[in-house]
Amino acid sequence: MLTILAKENLPPHQGPERSCLAPTPRSLLLGAETFQDAALAVAFEGTLYNTRELLGLVQASPSSTAELIAALYERFGLDLLLRLNGPCAVSILDKRTGRASVATDRYGICPVVYLAQPGRLVCAGRIREILAVPGADPGELDHGAVLDYLNLSAIPSPRTVYRQVRKLPPGHLLTVSEGDLEPRLTKYYDLDYAPKGWREAEVVARLPLDIEQAVRSIVEAEQGAGRRVGAFLSGGTDSSTVAGMIAKVAGGVETFSIGFDEPGYSELDYARVAASRFGARHHEYTVTPEDVLSAIGALVDAFDEPFGNASAVPTYFCAKLAREQGVDTLLAGDGGDEIFGGNERYAAGKVFSDYHRIPSLLRKGFIEPLISLAPSAHPVLEKGKKYIRRANIPQPDRFFSYHPVASLGAENLFSPEFLRGAAGHDLNAWARELWDGAGTRDELNRLLYLDMKFTITDNDLRKVTGMVGQAGIRVAYPFLDHRLVDYAAGIPSGLKVKGRALRYVFKEALKGFLPPEIIVKQKHGFGLPIGVWTRSKENIASFVRETLLGPSCGIRPWLRDGVLEEIFRIHVETGATFYGDVIWNLLVLELWRQRSGARQAAPPPGAISQVHAAA
Repeated sequence: MLTILAKENLPPHQGPERSCLAPTPRSLLLGAETFQDAALAVAFEGTLYNTRELLGLVQASPSSTAELIAALYERFGLDLLLRLNGPCAVSILDKRTGRASVATDRYGICPVVYLAQPGRLVCAGRIREILAVPGADPGELDHGAVLDYLNLSAIPSPRTVYRQVRKLPPGHLLTVSEGDLEPRLTKYYDLDYAPKGWREAEVVARLPLDIEQAVRSIVEAEQGAGRRVGAFLSGGTDSSTVAGMIAKVAGGVETFSIGFDEPGYSELDYARVAASRFGARHHEYTVTPEDVLSAIGALVDAFDEPFGNASAVPTYFCAKLAREQGVDTLLAGDGGDEIFGGNERYAAGKVFSDYHRIPSLLRKGFIEPLISLAPSAHPVLEKGKKYIRRANIPQPDRFFSYHPVASLGAENLFSPEFLRGAAGHDLNAWARELWDGAGTRDELNRLLYLDMKFTITDNDLRKVTGMVGQAGIRVAYPFLDHRLVDYAAGIPSGLKVKGRALRYVFKEALKGFLPPEIIVKQKHGFGLPIGVWTRSKENIASFVRETLLGPSCGIRPWLRDGVLEEIFRIHVETGATFYGDVIWNLLVLELWRQRSGARQAAPPPGAISQVHAAA
């Protein structure tokens, strides 16, 4: 018989702070909101933007969102998840059947991690909350996950840095009943890229209305709860659109922008153009090298595993600025590039695809043999060789072939002993699984699908949500309103990226609303000039060198002898951003190791240290 222990009955040092479910032998049902009666126990974490609509579907008059979820479950079962609009994690224990269920929202905005052990399942919003549950064993360090991290700056779902802890993928549901040997993972939602036959004029007319509705839903929910709303403003198309739509639906907007104390990295001029266009009350902050050092602790604390997206630092200071001005919730533009086709690599993918339109006999029998015999000293010919090499890497491996571990080789970065602990690890297996499961043969839509599942869920949302939380406020993502995402998925791919024109139909639809300077500008965002500063700013450079090259560096045994010194030397000599990013990721890895006390796992007997990367 399962028993329920409510959150308030747990000692503070034992209880996770968010939704947690551990059904056997005792069920812990924990959350920001909880409800239970004789039949159900429910925990809810997050925000719903369609509460009024949901209330119309039930007969009861619930006093909390958790009680509303219980009423919806009684009518719709677990299909209730498809009726929810908003970031949330839901835990339900049906006492009548002994079935426990936990779900994250469609895009994993409200994350769930879990630990499944014989006779026990523990789910929570953060890894540290699982570690706080007495007796929970997360397992050893996952060496394959560390390789993924250094390659991607983040660890793709469902992996975490611990072998036994897993991330619940976006749009998924985990269920377990008494007597089950292990929980069952079910996908309850996915993107559908099936062509809908929409013409350009139809899309251009509808898009601004749908974006406005997505923003309106969030603004009304936040303001209805007494929270003051503002907007991130980088000066790009997404953040400018969100800021403009807030101004339209709310009659005004406060915007927050970040610049950098480094020439060529600040986009404040574009942010000011957008702010002026929409009559925003605009606020700015310039991030300095000293700020980076002061924020390191907050960055490592925000994530319970290595996370190396350096733009987390400016995100944090932007959110702090908003809090100082009394804002409770910032609206962010994340998701726009991934649903409308705004990343440069989408256009680059088309260039490589064009090569394969040349007949195979001509490519293999003439072009490639001729290019291979040409001297590499000529820069044009060398560029041609590189182009052909990349074009011949099959997707999705080509999409990730520029990343550090894939391009440099795991054996050139990690020690043989560490690699034995990652025996047989395939760097791109997770990407191929998503690529094959995208439900479309269209290459652009498959790339968008990959980015929605990894770049958005495991990278951008983790970064923004984590750092905004560190600053003490909330964040919302109007471009991830599922109605807008689902509509965008059905837009013909040729309207998303037309030739080399990124976000073609989006920009056509927002002409006249966005300033022309914003429409034509190149994508930039809140990118941190960490590669420059680790060479040119002595305070950062000395901290990084001391951490990674000093005698107390704990990740040194994980790496090939001399590789740290080699990376620093190349970075100093070339100034390449690539190596600056690698150094930052290694720095974060070491700082995480210091905080977590992680050690490399013992390799399995007879393990072969072979790691697979791009073909």
